[in-house]
Amino acid sequence: MSNTFDQDFCPACGTILPLPDGSSMIQCLLCKKILDISVFHGTQSTIHVDFQNIEDGRRTSENNEAIEGTLIQRKCPRCGHDEMSFTTRQLRSADEGQTVFFLCPKCSFQELENS
Repeated sequence: MSNTFDQDFCPACGTILPLPDGSSMIQCLLCKKILDISVFHGTQSTIHVDFQNIEDGRRTSENNEAIEGTLIQRKCPRCGHDEMSFTTRQLRSADEGQTVFFLCPKCSFQELENS
């Protein structure tokens, strides 16, 4: 059996390890296991971040208010318009569903749905 392990995770409990802080040891934040920094020598990490241009996705309603989100086929209960935009947010605990916010681009009616 090999002594190698996934260096992003604690070999004792599986928690994501913190980034090195310049000291010679790394300590798991959950189980407090201490690892010598030498296990990371020769390891390379790469991070890739994609940014979206806000102007690319910005739309306005009929009264020139900015609309965020994606347009979907959903009838507005107030004015009957056939499309609404929606966005989602995780407002409750992680083991519960997210909250979906709907906005009518015609009359700016807003409603939310807990999924």
